[in-house]
Amino acid sequence: MKIAIVAPPWIPVPPPYYGGIELVVYNLAEGLTALGHEVLLFAPKDSNVSCRLFPYLEQHQFSFGLDSSLREKILVGELAGKYAYSMAAYEKVDIIHSHTILRAPENIDVPIVHTLHGPANEVTIKKCVEFSKYPNNYFVAISNKQRANHTTLSNNINFIGTIHNSINVKSISWSAKKEDFFLFVGRVNWEKGLDLAIRVANKSNINLVMAIKMSEDFEKEFFKKEIKPLVDQYPKGLLLKLHEDLPREMILDLYRRAKCTLFTSQWEEPFGLVMIESMACGTPVIGLRRGAVPEVIVDGKTGFVVDTEDEMVRAIKDIDKIKPKNCRKHVEENYSREKMAENYIAVYKKILSKT
Repeated sequence: MKIAIVAPPWIPVPPPYYGGIELVVYNLAEGLTALGHEVLLFAPKDSNVSCRLFPYLEQHQFSFGLDSSLREKILVGELAGKYAYSMAAYEKVDIIHSHTILRAPENIDVPIVHTLHGPANEVTIKKCVEFSKYPNNYFVAISNKQRANHTTLSNNINFIGTIHNSINVKSISWSAKKEDFFLFVGRVNWEKGLDLAIRVANKSNINLVMAIKMSEDFEKEFFKKEIKPLVDQYPKGLLLKLHEDLPREMILDLYRRAKCTLFTSQWEEPFGLVMIESMACGTPVIGLRRGAVPEVIVDGKTGFVVDTEDEMVRAIKDIDKIKPKNCRKHVEENYSREKMAENYIAVYKKILSKT
């Protein structure tokens, strides 16, 4: 099968630092290639993949990134999408798999499957409904909860399936030996709940290490207003360590050594790679019952699913009951990139059988 994968234009594949979508795209492209399929990846020029790469922009021609203005992002995103869809059609691919919410030009009749990576909101729903009116446009959700949130707002979205995100489990080592600290990994904003993680750690009298992404202005402002005061008030006898923009290997090392990862998302998280990365390293996760958390964590076996801040504090006391090997096994069996690639192949075949 000849498959075009369309990635967002601002972060390389795989991502050197932050980039959840890009990591999923990388593992999918590598997984499909390993299965013997011909993959064409549309992504930034400095991407590094085994398949054919079609770069969007020459680096010396245009400087672009997450810190660009919204107007620039919209403009470049639209141009990148048109280029990718058009070139994929020219290359006579069997199917286009887009990881951006961009509609193809009307004269392109190649089937397109769109993976939704974000939450259900008015703008996304409107686009999904609009795209669903066109022939050969299909949608994949990354969790049952994400799909339910979308269909609750509209039944006019052409969903073809639900496929969980996955990682390259074989490339990640794990450890049953843990050190005396808990871990938070995520962006610095209200959605990810770093403030909640610090409050829980404070109440529980535990050491906390934070690996954060804080490159955008609103993230820096949130840190200044909401996080800095909590950091200043943290008990002096406890470890409270902050790491900013760590390379992926260093984050994986923290996962392996941590006693537990606190997943404190305040919103309907569509999936949450942090959870499966942590469990792949043999480290249990305590997560709030929001979004896909109950789908990913096996309560009482690979971590705990809780409803409140106080419940999270109580769960910390029982974290030693969770066996690291059960966490690792859960990810091996359910979230490998091989399984994700096979699941997407099944979806591609289902779509092609309709056309």
